[in-house]
Amino acid sequence: MKVKKFQNYSIVLLVVLTSACKTLPNQYVYPGEISEYELISGVTFLGSALNNKDLPDIDVMAVSEEMSAFLERHVSNASNHETKAKKLSNAIFNNDGLGLKYNPGLTMTAIETFDYGAGNCLSFSYLFFAMAQDLGLNVQFQEIDILPEWDYTNDEIYVESRHINVRVNLYGKNDLIVDIDSVGPDRQLNYTLLDESYVLALFYGNVAAEYLLKQDFESSFKYFVKAIKTDYEESSFWTNLGVLYRRDGYEYHAEKAYFIALSFNPKDKAALNNLSFLYTEQGNKERADYFGQLVEKYQESNPYFRYVKAQKAMEENQYNLALDHINQAIRQKDNEARFYSLKGTIFASIGKKCEAERALGIAEQLKFEAL
Repeated sequence: MKVKKFQNYSIVLLVVLTSACKTLPNQYVYPGEISEYELISGVTFLGSALNNKDLPDIDVMAVSEEMSAFLERHVSNASNHETKAKKLSNAIFNNDGLGLKYNPGLTMTAIETFDYGAGNCLSFSYLFFAMAQDLGLNVQFQEIDILPEWDYTNDEIYVESRHINVRVNLYGKNDLIVDIDSVGPDRQLNYTLLDESYVLALFYGNVAAEYLLKQDFESSFKYFVKAIKTDYEESSFWTNLGVLYRRDGYEYHAEKAYFIALSFNPKDKAALNNLSFLYTEQGNKERADYFGQLVEKYQESNPYFRYVKAQKAMEENQYNLALDHINQAIRQKDNEARFYSLKGTIFASIGKKCEAERALGIAEQLKFEAL
């Protein structure tokens, strides 16, 4: 079953803090004097300093009276936490309840998701989390490891697909995982528990990117600043703020924002790509090549990047190249069932039946161990 995702906008125009510069050779550190304060104060971008009251302040996980009434109708007779969680999930998706529809491009608050009856996995997670807390459940957000997927929209924007769901603590029993696809016991998928502040910041960051696409730069700026103030160390917010500055003609402010992004995540490919593109346009080939090569280096060290390259090579009937890529992926991460499944398929395509069966057998064993 295809995993339902939310779109996390990474904005690329192709495509630091002092502490971050220590990870770069001296000749490639941030060369300017623009401060972080100048980037997010509004003085440059809007002409005057922003106050906190000027920024959006949205209760992303508020529960409305209609939502409370919905809980009373559909979940009030549940006898324990597990039953409450399952009844709530069923009520959200069943046609005799809310009948929520999946839409990967809709990032909305819990109330908006409830009222509109549609949303992506992030919107669903806001909705379920808010209503579950109202029921007294102990819930946490988590991000599930999935293969990296990127889709281009228009206007030089690409969209990163990620997957977030909700973990319900059942006190002494296996946790329950509630997803826009399903509800069931924890199957030991790789996951990362998320701070609530980060999940809230994702809302502001996505809305900011949507305003940018609509050319509403003032609203976009305010939402990016709110995202940054909600989760200061999320590199993608700084990268996207840099793109906003560049769109409005402030290339040196954009450069500073990209370096701040790298201070929090030196492998942020969007920030690296943007710097490479910026320096290319400025005619600084040495810097452009340096940051472009860093992108390639980090991609090559990512086993999932190798996996995607192997898939592409196989589709083009370049089986030796596909085997090289998938073997590299397995050397970097030897417990990923999908890698062995693809290896088995490649071997089968070139008539190596025994090798194919061996690889597929390992894949099945890894899948079993993950249950």
